[in-house]
Amino acid sequence: MLKLFAVALLAIPMSVGSVPAMAKGHGHALPACSDGQPAKATCVCGTKDKSKHCSKGEYCHAFSGTCSK
Repeated sequence: MLKLFAVALLAIPMSVGSVPAMAKGHGHALPACSDGQPAKATCVCGTKDKSKHCSKGEYCHAFSGTCSK
């Protein structure tokens, strides 16, 4: 009984801690784009409030959070 309680006590915080990670989607973060430079791979362009994913070869405009070819 005590062993079951200990396992439950450990399992609950571990499962609750993984919920925010799962809510974000795929679980790995993309690198930030270099402002004004063509992206070498898919990256995140912009600020926390305004951001977009730029594809390879697109230019990042970090202030406006946009990408262009």
